Amino acid sequence: MTLLDARQLVTKKVSELKNRVDKLRKKPSLVIIRIGEDFASGKYVANKIKKCEEVGIDSKIIHLDENIKQSEVEKIILDLNKNKDVTGVLLQLPIPKHLDEDYLTNLIEDEKDVDGFTIGNMGRLSLNLDGNVACTPRGIMTLLKEFNIQIEGKDVLIINRSNIVGKPLAQLFLKENATVTIAHSKTKNLKDKIVSSDIVVTAIGKANFLRAEDFSNNTTIIDVSINFNEEGKMCGDVSKEDYNIIVNDKQCNLTPVPNGVGQMTVIELIEQTIEIAEKGEIK
Repeated sequence: MTLLDARQLVTKKVSELKNRVDKLRKKPSLVIIRIGEDFASGKYVANKIKKCEEVGIDSKIIHLDENIKQSEVEKIILDLNKNKDVTGVLLQLPIPKHLDEDYLTNLIEDEKDVDGFTIGNMGRLSLNLDGNVACTPRGIMTLLKEFNIQIEGKDVLIINRSNIVGKPLAQLFLKENATVTIAHSKTKNLKDKIVSSDIVVTAIGKANFLRAEDFSNNTTIIDVSINFNEEGKMCGDVSKEDYNIIVNDKQCNLTPVPNGVGQMTVIELIEQTIEIAEKGEIK
């Protein structure tokens, strides 16, 4: 089995996406609204802008003060909805607590919702209809298919029930004919469920929470979490010390942190922006 390193796939997709952008009559444009000074958000936004440049799409950051009024953010989103030169709009999360995240997210027009977070797009996904899909779940499915990992008929455990990862990912696995279980903080006998699963997706957010002994042989493990250990180094939920045992001794597939799901999330955001532009030109 193997480490499911995303770097080669991302390089390949950047080349493919550049070619798709070149074929468009009008260059796609992504606008990212960032509110406040959250350090992680700044890193994520910079990474997204860099990938936009690599594939040749226009990008813009609207960086707002953390004390901004909700009515002002609302006006910005509504103006972007009307702007025909804007392909996609993204509200970078988290946002300051005095702002209503659900309300502001759902102000974004469904067609321009590149994150796939609006009620309209989430509803379409649950009904198996075309729409924009949350980028992390999209990236996970792309990565599994790239490495030819069978999904149909497999028992899948997703340790996360968020609107960003767990719920949309469950829908995508169901679409591929997997049997899906969602676990969360109130789940009993979690370790038993992990052992009995063919594919385990962990997005718990606790550094080194899972060790080699927690998994059965031949399991595919998707580590979504980005944590930082006591030395300040990036890590996932799965202990890096156990990577060798997990991959070589237990013959499991494993997404590393970094260079796994995080890279896929960004490239799927870019691809979804391009897809929106392509659909717009067909109309």
